Amino acid sequence: MKRISCAVLAGLAVAVAGAGRAQPPRPKLDDPEGNIVEELVVTAKERGPAWWRVSDDDTTVYILALPDAALPADLTWDMAGLQRRLKGSNALIGGGRSYKLGLGNIGLLFSLRRSLRTKGTMEDDLPEPVRARFVALRQGLGKDPKHYAGWGPMVAGFILVGDARLGPRGRDAEEEVRRAARRLRVRERRLEAHDAAPFIKEFKAGLTDDIQGACLDAAMDDVEAGQAAAAEAARGWARGDVAAALKAPRGFEKCFLAISGGAAAWNQTVGDQAAEIAEALKTPGKAVAMVRLRPLIARGGVIERLEAIGLEVEGPAGR
Repeated sequence: MKRISCAVLAGLAVAVAGAGRAQPPRPKLDDPEGNIVEELVVTAKERGPAWWRVSDDDTTVYILALPDAALPADLTWDMAGLQRRLKGSNALIGGGRSYKLGLGNIGLLFSLRRSLRTKGTMEDDLPEPVRARFVALRQGLGKDPKHYAGWGPMVAGFILVGDARLGPRGRDAEEEVRRAARRLRVRERRLEAHDAAPFIKEFKAGLTDDIQGACLDAAMDDVEAGQAAAAEAARGWARGDVAAALKAPRGFEKCFLAISGGAAAWNQTVGDQAAEIAEALKTPGKAVAMVRLRPLIARGGVIERLEAIGLEVEGPAGR
């Protein structure tokens, strides 16, 4: 079976999305990560990123709130708290959801790609002033129309965001945590992979021109916000300032939640993460869990689900 990370799967889904004429008005994108539990927007008392913890009589699971986006290449974050919690831990759990696609279903991706490919240059089909806005952004990135030709608005937005993030490559905080665990010989336990085929089929069936257009708008918002806003949010995450970390541009990421099946996949992953933390409490000692910031503190997110089953979660400000 082929294992695909959640981010890669989302990228594959977007990369095979087809063209469609974008027409206003745009729908509001569903966003299960947009409704944050305000009392969880705190500043950590100790140096470094914010941590939560859940305990019973003989076990403590420390939860690191990972940043929702990549870290700038030049950002250094204080890993002392991570190393202290990892040392002697039973396991490192959590992180990104994996999906698997059987070899017999690989054709599903290619079928989706073939059915949604189009001829011509996407921007010629955009209404004004969307077209003028898109052209100005791609020209500012030094790209010509052929660079986006053959794809519809959603894919164009995906490529546009990628073009805007070229330069010094960002770093994956999750992978840095995993490397620290390996150095300390802490066993890693990843979430069980889910079958990708139902998600891809639902995506194909539910993609609409309106969603594509809304995703392009969101992507252009992110590009216009610039890398400085994302870098400042990353610095906020590194110093444990949750409010600052939440300001990272994320318009295009909403598309992965808004596409058909996206919200269901989010709920499934959040539920699995909460269940894994609860399961870790059955082994005496301590463990470290990783959860992205927004899924952790959103309404219906990991913390609320842990509390719903009777567990008390203590936050970085003594909650």
